[in-house]
Amino acid sequence: MRRSNPRLSLSTGLASGAVLATALGLSLRAPADEKFLRVADLKPGMKGYGLTVFQGAKPERFDVEIIGTLHNFRPRQDLILIKSKHPRIDVARTVAGMSGSPIYIDGKMIGAYAYGWMFNVEPIAGVTPIHDMLADLRRPVPPALAPGAGKAPLPARSTAGAARPAPLAARPAPLMEHAPLLEHARRFAASPLEYDLRAHATQIASLTRRTLAAPQGTSLAPASTDLMVAGLGARSLKLAEELFEPIGLHVLEGGGTGTGTLAPGEPTRFVDGGVITVPMLSGDISMSGLGTVTYVEGDRLVAFGHPMMQGGLESFPTALGRVHWVLATQNRSFKIGEPTQRLGTLVNDRQASIVVDMSRRAPTFPIVVDVEGAPGAPHTHWTMEATEDQFLAPGIAAMGIGSALETAAGERNETTWRATSKLHLRGHGTLTVEDFGAGSQAPIGPGDFARSRLVRAVGAVLNNPWEVGEIERIETKVSLVMRREVMFLRGTKVLDPEVEPGTVARVRLTLASHLGAERSEIIEVPMSKSLAGQTVRVQFRPAYVVDRTVPAPENYSDLVRVLAKMDFPSEAIIASYDLPNEATATFRGKVARRMPPGMADMLRSSGDSVAPELFAAQHQEIFPLQGFVIGDETVEIRVRAVLE
Repeated sequence: MRRSNPRLSLSTGLASGAVLATALGLSLRAPADEKFLRVADLKPGMKGYGLTVFQGAKPERFDVEIIGTLHNFRPRQDLILIKSKHPRIDVARTVAGMSGSPIYIDGKMIGAYAYGWMFNVEPIAGVTPIHDMLADLRRPVPPALAPGAGKAPLPARSTAGAARPAPLAARPAPLMEHAPLLEHARRFAASPLEYDLRAHATQIASLTRRTLAAPQGTSLAPASTDLMVAGLGARSLKLAEELFEPIGLHVLEGGGTGTGTLAPGEPTRFVDGGVITVPMLSGDISMSGLGTVTYVEGDRLVAFGHPMMQGGLESFPTALGRVHWVLATQNRSFKIGEPTQRLGTLVNDRQASIVVDMSRRAPTFPIVVDVEGAPGAPHTHWTMEATEDQFLAPGIAAMGIGSALETAAGERNETTWRATSKLHLRGHGTLTVEDFGAGSQAPIGPGDFARSRLVRAVGAVLNNPWEVGEIERIETKVSLVMRREVMFLRGTKVLDPEVEPGTVARVRLTLASHLGAERSEIIEVPMSKSLAGQTVRVQFRPAYVVDRTVPAPENYSDLVRVLAKMDFPSEAIIASYDLPNEATATFRGKVARRMPPGMADMLRSSGDSVAPELFAAQHQEIFPLQGFVIGDETVEIRVRAVLE
């Protein structure tokens, strides 16, 4: 009888066995363990070495000595304390960017250099045990990561701001029944129609801050990752710090495009102790995390020795990298480096490490920015490539486009800008959005785009609860005019204080251009027959502050269609008034803007939750203008009663 080879069986069954062993709390010792030492095998005073890159791309040795072990430093994870020695470490002490550097005792790997004390005067560091990292390496990763398959429609979006009609009194405010579908840690935890970048950043920070912070009382530096940025303007850099530092990404000005080539003799694949980067944005503007590879096994590897954002299953691009120098500072020394050649995908972000699969390629999309009307600007065409992440992509789009404009058109003169952005969506056509701004105190920049319609649309697409939204590319064209094209609504005069039902009421608007003369516009506001015998309050507001009432999307295709209809043209004024005793209903992609009370009562159902959303009805009339209006006014118009 032929006997099986137990050594071979154990090796081939390791991937599935590791899952079962983890679930049962057992410990596996595979033949590969011959390369590693466990924490229990370590004693104070043992000497060894580590591998890291101090300059260039080739790892070199530094000496280490075991001090002791902090037990249960993280949940079920110890921390090995070491003293290290090298000419650069003697000056820099502990170094951010060395995170992941493999440490060896008696020629066997014990773990990754990962933590350090702030303001320390000795080169003491914490090492994450290698077996905790190997558990991450052997953790299975699904071939496709799909979002929750939501079926329920999202609540309808009604008119925003002061003119938003309240729900009818007989109907409670709509609830977010779909919220449990938003299970991904970084998905925006609200309707995608209400996407807001800063609210999203606050949400992510609340989830990651405790995870990434060092345990209380240890005074260890947080397990943050250096985010080397290049090509960002000053205000874009400030926005990057605001958005990313609370989630564990420490923003540092560096250099490089993220699309560089390898120098002669540099490694063409990841190696133990080599540089690894995570390029979130590359091209004319770049942002990339920087650390060190711990252990390579086939096409997969572990690095960092701590989480990047501890988001679990991920899909971030990774790349080889190059270190220019280890910069010594009093509080936290760090490596200055940049990405070189794209290779692999970060697929898992866990407590003990990040896991990279070199055979995968993470989704990214190009961003192209063209600026018109900036005479003499040396660069008016910008290209970059961004990671397609639910949180990072909207923020990166705001910073990338904002920085390009900050650089090309950073004027404190009177300026008006208009941006047309085309968001090309795989399988769903092109979504076109308009943004604008005008002023003189602050130049155009990332703050304008952080709250732009473009960023709102990107966030909505990538955070929808139905499908994986795929962005093929973003093209943004910005036109600048060196004057402030705004008009102030200085007053109104009702020319027809009393009108017949079903006719129009004329209202004169007095508009004052910036640094210009006043002018008048006479507009005609239709008065509905249903208003007979009533005094109507008509509100005039800039169109860009008023949202349309749109139907609740029931799937991703609906969402794309709704996003294209959410906004009125920016250069216009809206006249609006309530329609008493009437209702607006949205259901299955349709909007019924005016329904009599009896019809609204018929649509209400006490036994069926799949029913239309009902709102108080409102009439909105749009009047196009040349320029952007500031201010609002309200007038009263009497509609005569109908004589029987």
